[in-house]
Amino acid sequence: MTELFSEPEQLKKIAEPLSNRSDIYSLGMTLYVLANDKKFPDQRDVLPEIEEISVELNAILRKACSYYPGNRYQSAAELRKELLKLMITKYC
Repeated sequence: MTELFSEPEQLKKIAEPLSNRSDIYSLGMTLYVLANDKKFPDQRDVLPEIEEISVELNAILRKACSYYPGNRYQSAAELRKELLKLMITKYC
């Protein structure tokens, strides 16, 4: 397990079964680190905004990396839909 990419509930060993939201957190953190010039956030409960990216992408990353699993994207398809929508509206 790579702790810096692991969701809070796994690190705290909360007795909840892991779900696809765990993978979404890990993917969100990977995207955050890549967008933030490979720097990890100082805090994990609320991600600091990355000044070099759009407000919309910051919002997507924050939701993917929400401290609370219920506030994250519920599926990879939902996250993909938001990323595609951002790409189309912002860059096409």
